[in-house]
Amino acid sequence: MNEENLDFCPNCGKILVIKNNKAYCSKCNIKIKINTTNSENIEIEQDNFNNYQKRREQKKKNRELKNIKENQTTGQSLQEWERFFPYKTIRAQQETIISTILNTINEKKHILIQAVNGVGKTISLLTGVLPTAKKEKKVVVYTCRTHEQMDRVAEELKNIRLFQKISAITLRGRKELCPNKLIQKFAVDAKNTAEICAQLKKEGKCKFFNNLSNSALISKLIKDLEVSVLDSTDLWEIGETFEICPYEISKKLLLKADVVATSYQYIFNPFIFNTFLSHLEKSFDEIILIIDEAHNLPSTAIEISSESLSSIAIENAMSEAARAREGFLYDFLEALNFELERRSKELRTEVDLPYNPINLLEKVRERSRIRCDETVIESLELLADKIKEEKMKKNKAPLSSASSVARFLGHLLDSIDKEEYAQFISVIEGRRRNRIPTFTTLALDPRVITKRILQNVFFAISASGTLEPIESYQSLIGVDKKNSEVLILDSPYTTENIQSLVINGVSTKLSFRTPDNFKKMNELIEAVVNATPKNIGIFCASYKILESLLENGLEERISKPMFITYQGMSSRDSFRVINSFKDEGKFEGGVLLSVLGGRSSEGSDYPAEMMQSVIIVGIPFAKPNAKIEASIQYLEKQFPGKGREYGYTIPAMTRAAQAAGRPIRSLQDIASIILMDYRFGIEYYRKHLPSWITGNIRIMPADKEILEKRIREFFNSHFK
Repeated sequence: MNEENLDFCPNCGKILVIKNNKAYCSKCNIKIKINTTNSENIEIEQDNFNNYQKRREQKKKNRELKNIKENQTTGQSLQEWERFFPYKTIRAQQETIISTILNTINEKKHILIQAVNGVGKTISLLTGVLPTAKKEKKVVVYTCRTHEQMDRVAEELKNIRLFQKISAITLRGRKELCPNKLIQKFAVDAKNTAEICAQLKKEGKCKFFNNLSNSALISKLIKDLEVSVLDSTDLWEIGETFEICPYEISKKLLLKADVVATSYQYIFNPFIFNTFLSHLEKSFDEIILIIDEAHNLPSTAIEISSESLSSIAIENAMSEAARAREGFLYDFLEALNFELERRSKELRTEVDLPYNPINLLEKVRERSRIRCDETVIESLELLADKIKEEKMKKNKAPLSSASSVARFLGHLLDSIDKEEYAQFISVIEGRRRNRIPTFTTLALDPRVITKRILQNVFFAISASGTLEPIESYQSLIGVDKKNSEVLILDSPYTTENIQSLVINGVSTKLSFRTPDNFKKMNELIEAVVNATPKNIGIFCASYKILESLLENGLEERISKPMFITYQGMSSRDSFRVINSFKDEGKFEGGVLLSVLGGRSSEGSDYPAEMMQSVIIVGIPFAKPNAKIEASIQYLEKQFPGKGREYGYTIPAMTRAAQAAGRPIRSLQDIASIILMDYRFGIEYYRKHLPSWITGNIRIMPADKEILEKRIREFFNSHFK
């Protein structure tokens, strides 16, 4: 491929590779014929004229936006931040966010912002930090929980790019940006993906990486792209067009980026962060960090700093050791697996058994006569490397279970005498309903991960619609109250647009879990469905509650199409179910049945007709077990009198509030929120709900006719 043949689509500006005076733009989905005697004279062959028209309309919209902004500011002296705000008007709450950031950023305090959806939070955060970032030559790292949220950041950055010269990139995980089929098929997590990738590059088996050796093309490409705003789709198209690795290109572009929008993992996963920092070529104090949907940070930090190891992985590692004739490793692994099987023999599924790791490793030593130390871990890593190389030669995925065992044991030895970790043995039910004994080292303190990052970056912002109680969040992530600024914005939603109803007399607490209770709930759900013009979302406290509703006749009562996300459903299938449900909003409406805390209740938005009523069935408390009890006890020791509240109550109420807010994405959205559990009306629980829910809350009897009438009147008042 010749770099001289590099050109750009006249419609969208995407890179084209021209052959015989013709090119194809994968983004516009159009063929372009170029008249070489007059570069402005082009012919567009219609492959998909709708796509082309859509691109033209977007360009027109961008021009109009730019003209409005320029006309508005002609002859005016702009403040520096106004140069980064791409819209004609600014809301009062947006200006409050921006001014708070500008007044605090040089003091290097951590700002905690609670602002509901619809106020324009994303553009306000970017506008607030970019003047300092450009002036001080810092990089803004905007972390999000989901890809959908990252895309929103990219949209706002592209709007800013219309007025200011900025460079930005949306960086997804290596797997999401890797076109290699082996990684797409076999990689399961970030560490595993990196291991396979390293092996493929080492053996020269990845053509996408090998093609990066065309230095002239790559240099020209980087030069052309380094003043752009690129999302993951742009990166993927570049990789596809030139058959080069999108992930490696993104790494090269990081050096010039003013803003990087990415997942929590790139900052808070130590395994990924150190590599990310080296690619940025920045130090800690050159990063301005924005944590969006920050209420997720404590649980994400716990997940990142915990490790597990199953009997399946140990048995596979034993087979690898046997094939490699590594007798001492086989003996050690056999003893480790023996102890796991012995201790879990009488254990029921989903029951956690605490164990003393020192005692366990001593038993392993007695049986195998091998002490678990760095020598064993290094030997396992060498075995893993050998296995991967052998598999690569056979064109198989370079995976090794010995690597998983080494990683777990290394983590176990590091945490063995630290009170912020607890060790458990549990039995997980496999896909074939088989028992899978598993070791888990559970982190009990998010600060293990968060504190080091937050104390060393130049400046940090935590933003969410559900940060309250602020004291809890500050304590859990290790933010010094004296070194933080708190901004809690009043809800801009009108009480006329949002109706919150608590249903008395029903609950999902254990003593209420009877057929009569679930039949009553189904009757009330039917009333909500009948009274709602379009789509309804039902989010249950657990899959067990969801199944109980179905077992007691929910589907028979619902006249609208139902879309159910079942336990164990793949992310792809779940995505299809959610999108099909959203589409029903264009017609007579449908019903989504899912659980709280999942992808559908926190990772997706349902504006306007996509969800007009949302039903929260029960409070999603974690199932009481040894892990939860260990967490509560640890937090009680760290924060006296707050253990149960921090470790049990607040996470559940936050999940409920997040789901309740799914239909409300703008100030114009209209929603009926039904909290189907009497406990939501009790002060202890209600105080943990945000004000935009409690500001117009009403307690209703568990009466179908009264509920249906109330909801029907609410929607009739808006849709006459």
